Amino acid sequence: MTVPEAVDADRKLSHDIVWSLGSFAILALSGISINFAVAAMRDAAALGVFNLAYAIYVIASQVAVSGVHYSVLRLAAHLSDSPEERRFMLWAAIALSGSLGLAWGAAVYLAAPLFEALFGSPASARAISLTGFGLALFPLNKVLISYINGLRHMRAFALLQATRYLLVMAWVIGVAASTLPFEYAALAFIVAEGTTTLAAALYLQVAGLLTPRPVEKRWVLEHLSFGFRSLPSGMFLELNTRVDVIVIGIFLTDREVGIYSFAAMLVDGLYHVLAMIRVNMNPILVAGRRTDSWTESRRLLGVARRYLLPVAFALSAAIVVGYLVVVNYVLSSSDLAEGIWPLVILLASLSLVSAYVPFDNLLMVSGYPGHQTLQNLVVVFINIALNIALVPVIGIVGAAIGTAASYLAGFIALMYLASRLLGWNLLTNTTTTVDASANPR
Repeated sequence: MTVPEAVDADRKLSHDIVWSLGSFAILALSGISINFAVAAMRDAAALGVFNLAYAIYVIASQVAVSGVHYSVLRLAAHLSDSPEERRFMLWAAIALSGSLGLAWGAAVYLAAPLFEALFGSPASARAISLTGFGLALFPLNKVLISYINGLRHMRAFALLQATRYLLVMAWVIGVAASTLPFEYAALAFIVAEGTTTLAAALYLQVAGLLTPRPVEKRWVLEHLSFGFRSLPSGMFLELNTRVDVIVIGIFLTDREVGIYSFAAMLVDGLYHVLAMIRVNMNPILVAGRRTDSWTESRRLLGVARRYLLPVAFALSAAIVVGYLVVVNYVLSSSDLAEGIWPLVILLASLSLVSAYVPFDNLLMVSGYPGHQTLQNLVVVFINIALNIALVPVIGIVGAAIGTAASYLAGFIALMYLASRLLGWNLLTNTTTTVDASANPR
């Protein structure tokens, strides 16, 4: 690569990151807006109905797409020099994801009696059932957007993602402001998935990237094979972010779900800030593994420990103060003040491990996807077990304790596996590899 080409590549990467950050900002804004608007115009129970439906939708969507979008993302880049093969690959994924979406969407829609028996809430059951319409299109939408991502059309990718978030926000707020039963807010997903699916298809068609091809069995089998192998890790991650809300829905009421999920939303915001750092850290970790020299990675861990820990605690303190102001003076009639202790518990535990969140994919990028799945499995198991044990006894505080413990368990599992597999002790930031003479802290 010549110098001008390298400069152009760096400039494109910088632009891509800016567009991705913009999309993330809209995601954060839409989530905050939805929670504030529903709490202000309805009540904590309505907020619980939507967040419970959303939790089920997120988990069901991972099952419905079955990792096919990961296969498309990988192959779109891998086949960059074989446009004809890429077309056959894409149409196989379109056919497969369309079929999976229709099947799982119908299953969720028809499962309303099961959800009512599980959560004891007719309103939540109806809302979850209505997410089935969005679920029918989710896998197809995810495949098309992942294809655009794999081709590195990042501006289109970011705009489509942002459009999806904004449509969900607009629909939910519109329903909250109306006299409609609030379970109709769950139709936001069919509105968002339908619109962005059409927009993604139109973009690919105009770009000449959607030329129809026959569906070939070999590509269907390839997508299924790769998808099912990549499904568990992603599934565990999504499940872990929703376990507490689902368990509260099973044992408590929609009101408690709403109170807890309002607080948990703010914790998710802090986590996503740390996760954005992780995205930029992964290539450096890959390079360290390839050369068996962890010098730069260990230096970055030292920097993370020096700066991220105090920054995370400072942000957490600001979030707590802001929360108290909002629930006592802005939304004083919403019962949300009861969420302060779950908020404090979750923020404290996340802050304790904040320096290590950017390194959370260390095992995956180092060539140990099975051990990465094992780490995620430990986290989910701890979260589920403690939530089931504590929520019936001490309510939403128990859910926070269970989820907080899962953060710590994830770090312990990562520390053990990194030391055993890579010779890198994350706690002391020392290695047993050739560059272990230094000890950046």
